[in-house]
Order: sequence, then C-alpha cells, then structure tokens
Amino acid sequence: MGKKVLLIDDEQDLTELLKTLLEFHDLDADTCNDSRQVEQAFLSAQYNLVVTDLMMPEIDGFQLIQKIREKENYRTVPIIALSAKTLTDEERKFLLRNNIHFSIKPFEPQDLVEQISQLLQSS
Repeated sequence: MGKKVLLIDDEQDLTELLKTLLEFHDLDADTCNDSRQVEQAFLSAQYNLVVTDLMMPEIDGFQLIQKIREKENYRTVPIIALSAKTLTDEERKFLLRNNIHFSIKPFEPQDLVEQISQLLQSS
C-alpha cells in the first residue's frame, strides 16, 4: 500500500465503505468514528490526507481541523471536509483560510475516492 488516508466520521458504515473503496485503489486507510480518538490516530501514523465530517458529536469537524492544522507536520496535508448542512459565510471562510476541500453529503463514494486520488497525486 502507498499513501495513507485517515477517515473521520461518526457514521461507521460510511468510513468502512470508503476504507474498502480506497484499499481497492491501493490506498491505505484508517478509520476513526469518534472525534475524541483522532489524537491517538495521529500518534500512531503519518497521514497523507484526512477526510473529516464537519457535524460530529463531542468535537466537531471545525474544531478538529483547527487541531490538525496546529500540528506542524499537518499544516499542508490535504483535508477534505464533508457535511450535509448548508455552511454559513463564516464557516466557508474558515475552510478557505485553512485550505480545506469541501464535499456535500450525500455524495457518490466513487467521486470522493477520485477526489482523494487526485489530491494525493498533486501533493
């Protein structure tokens, strides 16, 4: 396996589906279904790309992105944010400021896999 991706979403079915698709495309993926466990994931591996849901219990995706960007080795790692909610102007500005790619739920899983592959190739 080549590049390593971290999938963060409180919907386990979604992360497992994406993990299977990514592995089919020779990408190594870890899943995290509790945003409180993300810190541990970063201690155990170096990821080339992160996909995170924005609306999660406990720690939301915006807080999570802020924590990820504070890590020196993750300041430029591509991040894709997923959400079914309409973003406010402030939330859109936050994503732009932090160079976050955005996909609206529901999405075609294969389209997201292609986006991930393209971002990994260009980074």
